[in-house]
Amino acid sequence: MLASNEQSEQSLAPDPMRSASVHLTAMLEAALIGAAESGQVAIDFGEQSVSYRELRVAVSRVQWQLNQAGLQPGNRVGIHLERSPALIATLLACLLSGIAFVPLDPLFPAGRLKDIAEEAQLDAVLETGREEAEPIGFCCPVLAVDAEGARQPQAGKAVPISPPSLPPETTAYMMFTSGSTGKPKGVVISHQALATFLCAAVERLGLDDECHWLLITTIAFDISMLEIFAPLLVGGRLRLTTSEEHKDPHAVAAILTRYPSLNTLQATPTFWRMLVNTGWQGQAGLRALTGGEALDSGLAQQLLSRCAVLWNCYGPTEATVWSLMSQVQPDQPVTIGRSLTGYGHLVLDDNDQPVAVGQEGELCIYGDALSDGYWQRADLTARQFVTRGDGLRYYRTGDNVRRLADDCYQYLGRLDGQVKLRGYRIELGEIEARLRGLELVRDAAVTLEGEGEQAMLVAYLEQGERSETGSPAMTRLQLRKALAAHLPGYMIPGRFVWLTRLPTTASGKVDRKRLAVS
Repeated sequence: MLASNEQSEQSLAPDPMRSASVHLTAMLEAALIGAAESGQVAIDFGEQSVSYRELRVAVSRVQWQLNQAGLQPGNRVGIHLERSPALIATLLACLLSGIAFVPLDPLFPAGRLKDIAEEAQLDAVLETGREEAEPIGFCCPVLAVDAEGARQPQAGKAVPISPPSLPPETTAYMMFTSGSTGKPKGVVISHQALATFLCAAVERLGLDDECHWLLITTIAFDISMLEIFAPLLVGGRLRLTTSEEHKDPHAVAAILTRYPSLNTLQATPTFWRMLVNTGWQGQAGLRALTGGEALDSGLAQQLLSRCAVLWNCYGPTEATVWSLMSQVQPDQPVTIGRSLTGYGHLVLDDNDQPVAVGQEGELCIYGDALSDGYWQRADLTARQFVTRGDGLRYYRTGDNVRRLADDCYQYLGRLDGQVKLRGYRIELGEIEARLRGLELVRDAAVTLEGEGEQAMLVAYLEQGERSETGSPAMTRLQLRKALAAHLPGYMIPGRFVWLTRLPTTASGKVDRKRLAVS
């Protein structure tokens, strides 16, 4: 029997069984066909515009190529494409064909992309076939996708290939995040989970065919799934930024100014802060979404004065993008809350008992949008995804929150060594493992120091050897170069501090509280 306060919290949370009533592929096909018949524009990219009819043709061309390559429902492919309409068509083609995609951002180091491809046991990697691109040497066949359809018969027509009826548990994608063991870990998201989230987000945001979304997020960050698929599900319009534009706040500010019809933008608090600091004065009618890291009240007030509405979003990759989305109100505390349809939340104390209002504990999530678990990591899956006495399966987020009211929480921080930097989830243990793998480093500890734009990763290194001059065994440039072979830029420390020995606690563990003053 559930405790009384657990009953109260769960009774007001949305019913987790109210998931999407139709299959993801059926929703996507119906949306694409409906918008194509009305002649609407689907994607803008620079000066190029792609209609829904043209997008359907491009999707069917990629489907045809996947079929010709022998790829079948249940296969896994890496998506190693530059930002372009072809990228969107390829993602849609994979979903409609029942083929799971694994994002491989071309801006990530080759070593990390190879690690992900090997860990995911990919059946193929999809590329655009650029001759000038440096071969990465993936462990599987590389297929050059051609959304223009030069190699497909009937190239001017949409010839969709309908797969066998896909069960809801079909894998939609695997998103690889930082892992504490030194290798990235794959989070498996099903069609059911993605459909549940997208339907709930469209409902919460009130999206319709007037939606004009500026897409700035890399596909290696799961919040991009909302930016890509939600507008298409409602017959809306996407403006896709280039590989050069999407990280540049000045470029994004210029795009917003040039295209006043843009009415939706999602970004991390760090990026929103950089956008404000460019002098951007706001956009009439803009629907702003922020998440990935804590939103402070000062930034919230700045955004509220520049946008029509501000949504504060919370959710781990393991629960399919966002599980909580609440509208920020002027002069009100910033909280996380309001479970999306199909999601529920519970706060547990150190004894795994639900807490009362006003108390703090670990936030746990249940519902149809939960991940199937971690790819080939049964041990980690069993530890993080648990079934309680109520028969529901929960994901333990590792986030410490205070329960302010039913379905309303104050985010307090992490309960483990995981940190958030510019929206990216980072396991410090992965960086430490890479550093310990260097011949001249005996031990390493990494911390996140500073706040806001000043926040940076700092690596404290115990020397394995020193040169005859007494200088550190490796220079900062050598360390950064060694890490850059396997870690993306956001995971490379901004400072390196060499120590004779790392400080330890009485139990022999690294004393992280003493590192910053070492």
